[in-house]
Amino acid sequence: MNIVPKSKIASRVCMGLLIAMFFLAGLPACTPVKNLSKPEEDPRFVALQQEMDRIAESNSATRQKVENIYNCVLALQPKVDSLEANLDELAGQPMLKSQAQVTLPPPKASDALTPTGEVKPTPEKPEGPGAMLKKASVSSELSPELQYKKAHEAYAKHLFDEAIALFKEFLQLYPKHDLADNAQYWIGENYYDMKDYPNAILAFKEVMRHYEEEGKAPDALLKIGYSYVALDDPENARIYLEGVIKNYPFSEAEVKARAKLKELENL
Repeated sequence: MNIVPKSKIASRVCMGLLIAMFFLAGLPACTPVKNLSKPEEDPRFVALQQEMDRIAESNSATRQKVENIYNCVLALQPKVDSLEANLDELAGQPMLKSQAQVTLPPPKASDALTPTGEVKPTPEKPEGPGAMLKKASVSSELSPELQYKKAHEAYAKHLFDEAIALFKEFLQLYPKHDLADNAQYWIGENYYDMKDYPNAILAFKEVMRHYEEEGKAPDALLKIGYSYVALDDPENARIYLEGVIKNYPFSEAEVKARAKLKELENL
């Protein structure tokens, strides 16, 4: 039996202890260091959370705005439907006669353009049996256009009394017809051609009073001025002729009114 010397045993024990100590000393270097900080304490995490909160708040505000706009649209829809219905109704109505529209209404007998000297209608001739028969001859079976044509034909033949009666009857039967302003105007023309200027003025003023937005209004206002010229009343003539220029620019009546005013200046 071989006996190991104590010195060798001690040497081996020492060697083992040195190896153990060396191994233990290396363990801390190989073990990863644990991060003891909590996630909510990380600045990056805090910044990310704040950004997400801001986005959520912005989305909420946007949804509220969209909801408000939608509610406004719903509230406006009935008004839009009503406007569309009114436009459809207007589209179905007949248009007025083509004539330059004016912003200011033409002068009436009661306005500032009222002449200082009022005219009085001359008494009309009494109607005899023949005239009554002529009036009765206008049949209601005729169309409005044919009745108007019959009255105008009487005027063209210089049958002024008959024409006036026919035009007046037309107005009684069809006061809202498209030709009503023409009928009233031609009553004035009949009186004008008869040189019955006071009645002509009153007839033309009826055009301005009842049909001021229709096509014959400029000519009626012009003829009122002409009638005052014929009555040797230049002051009132100028008032109405200037009214034509002011209220109906770029019309044929305006050209005639300027020419008549120039004639008055040369008198």
